[in-house]
Amino acid sequence: MVTSLPHSNDAAGGFTLVELVMAVAIISGAFLSLLFMRTDAVDRAFTYNHQRLVERVGREVLDEVAFGLSDGLEGTAQIPGHSEGTGWPWSATITDMSREDVGPRLLEITLTLEHPGSDIENTEEFVLSTRILVAEDDPLAANALIGSQLDSGSGF
Repeated sequence: MVTSLPHSNDAAGGFTLVELVMAVAIISGAFLSLLFMRTDAVDRAFTYNHQRLVERVGREVLDEVAFGLSDGLEGTAQIPGHSEGTGWPWSATITDMSREDVGPRLLEITLTLEHPGSDIENTEEFVLSTRILVAEDDPLAANALIGSQLDSGSGF
């Protein structure tokens, strides 16, 4: 004789549909949080790398001006990895900070570099300055004297 065991409608070992939907919702929320953190990290890395590039190019141009390697006090900075015709415009001003009429000259060189900002349509300015000590007959000192004489009538 074959006897059957009483069959119960309760699924003792399975999940209900509500439990399954809740598990999917929790996993989706965690995934979206991770995706947001990754996107934010990529944006911050891009911004950091762009700022490093701006500072690097600005320092290179400032060094060229300070060491007398540039042709003038304005030009276009070449961007590493870009074609020769592209670049960022820059301008420099030289101020004579010396307190004496004769002898070595203390010059302050201020560089303004225009670069694309976070909004592609607008540009931002990066300003960097340094002070150098040069001989009285240095061409940079002559540029500083000419520039300051035009502004205030005196080189000092």
